[in-house]
Amino acid sequence: MNSIALPSMLTCPAPETLAVLRDIDASLRALPQTNVDIDHLIHGGMYARTARIPADTVVSGVVLKVATVLIIHGDVTVFTGADSVRLTGFNVLPGSAGRKQLFRTHTETQMTMVLPSAAHSVDEAEYEFTSEPHLLMNSAGHVLITGEKA
Repeated sequence: MNSIALPSMLTCPAPETLAVLRDIDASLRALPQTNVDIDHLIHGGMYARTARIPADTVVSGVVLKVATVLIIHGDVTVFTGADSVRLTGFNVLPGSAGRKQLFRTHTETQMTMVLPSAAHSVDEAEYEFTSEPHLLMNSAGHVLITGEKA
């Protein structure tokens, strides 16, 4: 069990915080980008998206339209919308719809987002969870779509 105080939930930021995060996004897009492999799994009415992020990398997520579970394994600082929390080891966090996160990895870190989905393709799943799919990284790793329904 981790000895640090974990956020009880990754929540939707206040409008002024969201504006600041969008400004940070614009600044980050002007910098050289790190290639991150994204693995996709669509199975049983769920979509899981896993990113393996190198150490010393800053990642800004898109605004999420749906509630998700975020599984983090590694060492990362997460801006929660209210403050920053450093998470080490294995953590499973609930995340609210409407949220946007900023992450800084300290070591290689794996993050998996899981959400309910009726999608039949990665593109469909991405449109289900965000209105900003054009901002998502296009470096696909493995894709597995089982066809099994919930």
